[in-house]
Amino acid sequence: MGALSERVETEIGKIVSSEGLELVHIDYHRQGRGYLLRVDIDKDGGVTLEDCELVSQQISALLDVEDAVPSEYELQVSSPGLDRKFYRDSDYQKFLGRLVRVKTSKPIRGLHVIVGRLKEYDGRNIVVSDPAVKKDPEYRIPLADIKETRLEVEI
Repeated sequence: MGALSERVETEIGKIVSSEGLELVHIDYHRQGRGYLLRVDIDKDGGVTLEDCELVSQQISALLDVEDAVPSEYELQVSSPGLDRKFYRDSDYQKFLGRLVRVKTSKPIRGLHVIVGRLKEYDGRNIVVSDPAVKKDPEYRIPLADIKETRLEVEI
């Protein structure tokens, strides 16, 4: 078994949203002799330890009733972190104006990693502006060429 059923993922989503939280991502894979189920949750203002505990208890109960994991498993419920990875196209709209690190599969003006402010998103491309580049600081990057995008920690 390499994946959770869609029904179980949907139920996890319902649990998370019922607590006023956003389901960011579910990662489920083999780890050692068992499985690791990691659920990233978020909300405006950040996730608290109590949020994670509450969601963890409910997901644990769901998994026990559904018998969705065939053997031992470790459940981790946490915040996506300050360097949050983008999983959906809607993340680009949500984080417009924020500092991002974009890794591409094809070089964009000779670069595979671009760090800058996310200026635009049109559903097919993003525009990232790197203030360190004085001449032509804006990079237009097709979504199809993006391997990974993360928020960059701003201090």
